[in-house]
Formats: sequence, C-alpha cells, structure tokens
Amino acid sequence: MKPNFFIVGAPKCGTTAMNEYLKSHPDIFMAEKKEMHFFGKDFEMRSRITEQDYLHEFKNATEKRIIGEASVWYLFSKTAAEEIKKFSPGAKILIMLRNPGELLYSLHSQHLYDSNENIADFATAIKYDKDRAKGLKDPVSVDFIKLPAYIDSVLFADQVKRYLDVFGKENVYVILYEDLASDTTAVVKNVIKFLGLSADINIDARVINPNKQIRNFKLHRLLKKPPEMLRRIVRVLLPSKKLRERIMNRAFKNNIVIEKRQPMDENLRNELKILLSDDIDRLSVIINRDLSKWKL
Repeated sequence: MKPNFFIVGAPKCGTTAMNEYLKSHPDIFMAEKKEMHFFGKDFEMRSRITEQDYLHEFKNATEKRIIGEASVWYLFSKTAAEEIKKFSPGAKILIMLRNPGELLYSLHSQHLYDSNENIADFATAIKYDKDRAKGLKDPVSVDFIKLPAYIDSVLFADQVKRYLDVFGKENVYVILYEDLASDTTAVVKNVIKFLGLSADINIDARVINPNKQIRNFKLHRLLKKPPEMLRRIVRVLLPSKKLRERIMNRAFKNNIVIEKRQPMDENLRNELKILLSDDIDRLSVIINRDLSKWKL
C-alpha cells in the first residue's frame, strides 16, 4: 500500500495532534511512525529509512480510503514536493502554519528536547543561524547532518508556493495553528471534508504534545542519545535489557516537566517580526489569508 495523504509541516504547528485526531476516522490510516522523512533527498541525514521499510509502515492500511503519514520537514525541503508527486501523483497535502516568531521559540524548545540543540538560550541560538545554515556549530547528536537554520525554516512563502505549484490548489489544504487552537473540532472536520470523507464523527480535542521543559540538559542529552562507550558499559553492568530500559525511562521522565515556557524577550520578539515581515506579507497573498496579526 502507498500513502495518498501527507502532512508536510510545519514543525510545532499542531501536526502531532492532527495526526492523532485523524487516526480516529474509520476511513483514515495514519502511519504509527511519525517523522519518517523518506522524502526530501536534499536533507543530509545521518540515517534514512529504506523504501521497503517505509512501505512496511502501511501494510495494515487495507480497505482504508486515505493512507497518510506526517513528516514536518517535507515543507522545508526543496525536493520533497516533486518526490512525493512522483511517488503518489494523486496525493492530498496538508500544510499547517503558525506565527513564525512563536513557532521559532517553540521549535528551539523542541530541538533542546530532541538533543538537536545544545544552546539553552534562545537568543544565543538564533545568533548562530548563519553558521547553522552552513552545518557549523551543530551538536554531534543532530538527526540532520546540516540542521535547518531557524530563520530559514519559517520563511513559509516559497515553501507553500512550491506545493501549490506541484500539486495544484485543489489538492493542498492550508490551516493555521491559531484556528486549530480556537476551534479544534471544526478545523479537523474541515480537513476530513478536504479528504473527501464524511466528517460526521466525534473528535476528542484533547491537548497532545504539550511543551516539555528539561531540568538538567547534560543529563537529558546523555539519556536521549548516549555515546556508544557508555552503552557498552551499561550493558555489562546491567545485562537485562528490560531493567536497563526501565531505569533509563524513569530517569528520563524524572528529568522532564510539562509546563509553558517563559514569554519571549520583547526586544527579540520585535526583531523577529521585522525580519519576517516581508515573507509574512508574501505568504498572506499566496494563501489568501489576512496574517496581519502575526506582525503585531
């Protein structure tokens, strides 16, 4: 079975929640594994899933009308749209967007959680953007060899236009995070209608993927992606795999707290608004939505 529906991004815009909401529909199959990033050959990744393993994720999708997956960096990729079109010509595309300044702040938090960032201060991390765009100053634990630069990742105008050009407006649906947050049920049902399915179902609009704060960054990175030497030592000291996993999971959970981040520094917020203003204006025209609130 091949997928015919793709949630392509952007990150931190409710894609995880949307993925879970859509799973509840009887005619929709969403791959259990999120962020497979099979497409996007322009991304230099440390490891990439094979086509055989990718298709294996959809083996249980028999008799489902919509078969989908979600990988948020497909939107940023310059090649993923064409690759998806070639692989699944009739595919439907869902793009989820958010105020780019707010997205960046949330993305930084996610990068810290995923060990794709080693600078705890957001403003400092942003200053390294030009270096990051060149693949410099990246933590050794990043999933992508060249981690997408923060600012580049939220210049949405060209990213969205690329998918509209490749798939046509009738096959691309764009929603805003703010709309999803204000009326989750209505937005999810509109997505279901876009997919050509009956939206006469109950939506469990619970909070999914809340913001996670890390107590100790060094411990978190060690637990998230331990070096091979440490793995070997632990395997010798604790031969039982189940015991190792139980101890590691307990330590990992105890080092995480679910809470909102402190508000972004206002001076930095204003700098980002100015920096992103032109792209927001272009995006507003492309998707025919008033995005002026993103600039206030």
